[in-house]
Amino acid sequence: MKIAIVDDLKLDAEQLSHLIFSYMKEHRIPTAAPEIFPNGKTFLASFTVGSFDIVFLDIYMDGLSGMETAQKLRALDASCRIVFVTTSPDFAVDSYDVNAAFYLLKPVTMERVSKALERCHLSADEAEVSVLVPCQGTELRLPLHQISYTEYLKRRILVHMRDRSQHEISMNQRDFSALLLSYPWFCDCIKGVLVNLEDVDKLLEDRFLMKSGASIPISRLKYRDVREQYIQYSYHLVRGGPHL
Repeated sequence: MKIAIVDDLKLDAEQLSHLIFSYMKEHRIPTAAPEIFPNGKTFLASFTVGSFDIVFLDIYMDGLSGMETAQKLRALDASCRIVFVTTSPDFAVDSYDVNAAFYLLKPVTMERVSKALERCHLSADEAEVSVLVPCQGTELRLPLHQISYTEYLKRRILVHMRDRSQHEISMNQRDFSALLLSYPWFCDCIKGVLVNLEDVDKLLEDRFLMKSGASIPISRLKYRDVREQYIQYSYHLVRGGPHL
């Protein structure tokens, strides 16, 4: 689950980030710390389809307002959840035009943030953790926990799913890796290949043995780091914790 906060008040953004991350941890929803942007222009400059699952937008900002930012965001991504954050309810009606999930009034509290995230229908269920990617002339919402491993072949990403199906993604390896490696259960084990540690059966001296029977080689130069990541993942799993 990837979350962005767009707010030109740094202290407000940091407080909101802390509350969001605390909620996610308590409800065992896998996520990284929210990424904070100081204004709408900076956010949109780096935004691509599927970059974030939820965006918290302050309405009153210098330059692009939160509402203007939301309109541009919605034109790019119809699935991303939008939560407005503001000191006034004046734009509550307008928020429906961009299909906002919630209208969060400042000062934010854990109770209000919890309501906002509940309205986003968050779940630890694996289907909720997904990215939107280009696939065969259209867009595919790819459920990340259902991936077994991916490989870069002939300028395309071949995604091997845990149910043995495959998807061909029209992305370069760098951009695709940036999407998946932000989730710590994915591992970059050798050039052009990403492995979902959830689908690993065994770690051998030079490769991963997947539950499907596939054998994925591990780069000799990367083996130490890969082994450490797998040990940490296994430790959290045994402890009954959330995905890393």
